[in-house]
Amino acid sequence: MSNANVIDETRGKSPKVNQFGDYEDTTNMSCKDWNERWGKKQTQFHMPKVHPMLSKCIDRLTDGKKNLRFFVPLCGKSMDLNWLLEQGHEVVGCDCSEAGCKEVFERDSIPYTTEYRQNVKSTLLKATDRKLSLYVGDFFQLQRKELGEFDCVWDRGSLVAVPVKKRQEYADIILSIMTNETRYLLDCFLVNNDIFGGPPFNCTEEEVNKYIGHQCRVEKIEERDAMTNWQKTWGLKSFVEEVYMIRLK
Repeated sequence: MSNANVIDETRGKSPKVNQFGDYEDTTNMSCKDWNERWGKKQTQFHMPKVHPMLSKCIDRLTDGKKNLRFFVPLCGKSMDLNWLLEQGHEVVGCDCSEAGCKEVFERDSIPYTTEYRQNVKSTLLKATDRKLSLYVGDFFQLQRKELGEFDCVWDRGSLVAVPVKKRQEYADIILSIMTNETRYLLDCFLVNNDIFGGPPFNCTEEEVNKYIGHQCRVEKIEERDAMTNWQKTWGLKSFVEEVYMIRLK
């Protein structure tokens, strides 16, 4: 009998394959859980190039300006970080994976210092020759007092990766670092989580407004079919990417 047909008797329903290709429950992943996946090199979510939605929307996100301050939550080892630096911006990111964050520095031989920041229970990796800072730790420990304010936020599927029950808490932290001038580019997905265990987890425009719309103007600026062979292995027939531009009211 295949795993797909095994009944999870504790929940009374068939288990769902997650993005890692197994049937573990991934609806409430902790930093420990994510680090275990990194340790197993289960990082197919990493994009080995600059995210196409970031490069497509960069002028609208920055309004053509340079020397802006970017925040990239749950950044992993994203190529977007180095690319934003090359565009002339300051970049601050965070992730629970120390290996992922260190790779950002090491692949470009960027010298950095290490400092433990007790107030946010995170280790700060900070470049000594450019404006790049990455916090290694739990996103939900971060505070405006530590991070400061940002001109731009690039959310490359982070809101849809955290447990759904923690989305409002996540959104509140992002809102706390925004000003009236901040532009927040949010990348979300429409996905059937009755079939697929996640992450990512489905997030509609209505839900984006539920978490953020009380303080922000939310505009959907891109939508595309994002289905690849990887998503097909999850048993999905549809996988839609939606991108929003968000600003405080």
